[in-house]
Amino acid sequence: MQLSLRSIKLSFKTILLFFTILIIAFLPISSFLFFIKNDAFINYFPPKLFISESLKSGFLPLWNPYINFGFPQYGDMNSGFWSPITWLISISVGYNAYSFTIELLLYILVGGLGMYKATGIFNLAHTVRVISGVAFMCCGYNLGHLQHFNWISGAAFLPWCLWSYLILLNKFSLKNCIQAAVLFYLLIASSHPGIIISAIYFFGVVCIFSFASDKDKLFKMKIKSFGVTHLVFLILVLLLSAGLIAGYSDIVPNFIRGEKIGLNDSLSNPTNLKSWISVLLPFATVKNDSFYNTDPSMRNCYFSLTLLLFFLLACIKQKDRWQKFLLGTGVAFALLSLGGIFKTFAYNFIPLIGYVRLNGEFRIFSLLCFILVAAIEFHKFIQHKNKFEGAIVWIYYLIELITVALIIFGLYQSISSRESFLFTKSVLITHGTVQRLKDFIDAISFYDTFWIEGSIQLLFLWGIKWCLRNSNWAWLQRLTIVNLIITCLLNIPYTGAGKASVQQVQSVLNQAPQRIITPVLQPIIRNDTLSKAASAMIGNWSMYSKQIGVKEEVSYPIILKNMRAYFQNLETNADSAFLNKPFLFTTSSLKDSIFINRFSPDEMKISVIVQEPVELVLQQNFYPHWYYKNDTERKIINQHGINFMSVPVQKGINNITISFEPAAIKIAMIISLVSFLCCCILLLLFWFKSKPPSPS
Repeated sequence: MQLSLRSIKLSFKTILLFFTILIIAFLPISSFLFFIKNDAFINYFPPKLFISESLKSGFLPLWNPYINFGFPQYGDMNSGFWSPITWLISISVGYNAYSFTIELLLYILVGGLGMYKATGIFNLAHTVRVISGVAFMCCGYNLGHLQHFNWISGAAFLPWCLWSYLILLNKFSLKNCIQAAVLFYLLIASSHPGIIISAIYFFGVVCIFSFASDKDKLFKMKIKSFGVTHLVFLILVLLLSAGLIAGYSDIVPNFIRGEKIGLNDSLSNPTNLKSWISVLLPFATVKNDSFYNTDPSMRNCYFSLTLLLFFLLACIKQKDRWQKFLLGTGVAFALLSLGGIFKTFAYNFIPLIGYVRLNGEFRIFSLLCFILVAAIEFHKFIQHKNKFEGAIVWIYYLIELITVALIIFGLYQSISSRESFLFTKSVLITHGTVQRLKDFIDAISFYDTFWIEGSIQLLFLWGIKWCLRNSNWAWLQRLTIVNLIITCLLNIPYTGAGKASVQQVQSVLNQAPQRIITPVLQPIIRNDTLSKAASAMIGNWSMYSKQIGVKEEVSYPIILKNMRAYFQNLETNADSAFLNKPFLFTTSSLKDSIFINRFSPDEMKISVIVQEPVELVLQQNFYPHWYYKNDTERKIINQHGINFMSVPVQKGINNITISFEPAAIKIAMIISLVSFLCCCILLLLFWFKSKPPSPS
């Protein structure tokens, strides 16, 4: 199959179709009736809110003082700090429970439209492209990881990067180079580290395959062209990523996850073989943790019945070179996602793989490849005007037979074990529609999922068979879309939707002070807390209250080494005296006075009046780039105890400025910003230049 450089434009009609499907398929979330549960608001929302609040207050969000005594926000790989989208939202509408939810849904939409574009490179039929795009948008990876924000945002740009990279490989131009560099930067800036590491290998093998399969006989010219293309591309990506590289390099030596994880930890949470039952019955993965023995978010691999049928057909039929490559690559990532012996080998012999802790992350690359393999086979089936006969019939009836067997198994086990909502009386006597729905969802058993979804899938299989027999591709597209919508609606209550509404979450957030305020100088132990119910929705109140200091370690991915040592000491009461002090205090036993004249997250102007030379202690994590200035002299700040910082003060009145000044990071930020703006301006100029003149 020859790749097509013909631009597949995203018409308004196509975008509207995908948008409508997104709203319906993710209705529990898109309606704001339910918030995105667990990690979404506990881990991913707080740093985005901090970035937004800082920018609105006129401060650069370089240091976040609120989470576990502070850390450099630019080194947080979970917050999307380096993503232009994060900054655009922060300086415009700002972050709240609604804009955060909309951003997540938009990433899912972007991923679906990206797959639509990527399949256009292979010159596939419109129906196939639509089905592929919707399948990627509603795939099991997105359903399983709704709460993992940067897993979704990272996946959103994968098909776009593939599309732009293949265009660049086939035709080098400044426009194509800038286009690919910007999209790759968006992928890097938006992704969980595991996706970035996986993408290095994925696009590396795409590069090698493209070079090896090029039929150009002028080998020297081929190498030169390939080299120049990648040199320009890599320079642009590095310029765009200058801030990100500097920021991550800065924090890696100072935080716990900056080192290769242990082998046992690296084998955790795989997408194991049992999880692949989800390619037929994704609903069956929402129950029975002991059976799957992995986190629920890692289990779902669904990408539609239609594409499953053509994927299996591609496996046994003669494949073109791209199908062979994509199938092999997809299988390789699927084996990595299994953990076990395959991950152990990769851990020991493949660089960087030992840093990936959650193996289920690899499966997004498998799903991307498998959807493309199936889409190409589907297109060939339409193009050659094949009939519903031969191999596809046998594959279809095999799927149908397995589905019927699973329905019978589920019904038998539900009735014989009485583990079923059919035998749960509370579902029938509960008052109120919403509560009854919640009770029904909770009452569905593992065995119920087999016969409930099996019956639904069987009906769709019969519809697919009718469409294939009559070559009715329009109806097959509609059936596939409806099937994916129903699959989403079945799974989201378990994998993505919390029990509270977005409005309820926002009402809790509204209790927090707006923008950046000056913290109160009171003992840390007196800082406000939330009820357990509210904390379960949004996490620890210290991330929102704008008061500095926590009584115990808050669960958050960024764990500085000296911070962990402090909390370990706190457990033995060795450092408990700090809790009875405000975040700023002196070591004097005499009466002293502290006034905060000006406060920002990374700079404090303080007046201190003391009766003897002492230390002014700042309860923030000791970290490079902190300085103090007493009157005119600027010095590196001192470390106090295991974790905090201190400044020497003299008897009398002291006017002190304590500031966080990562000069190299700021320079790198400017390089990234200027590079990004220049690239965007050039792309706009190329776009206007390529537009045909309007008729006079």
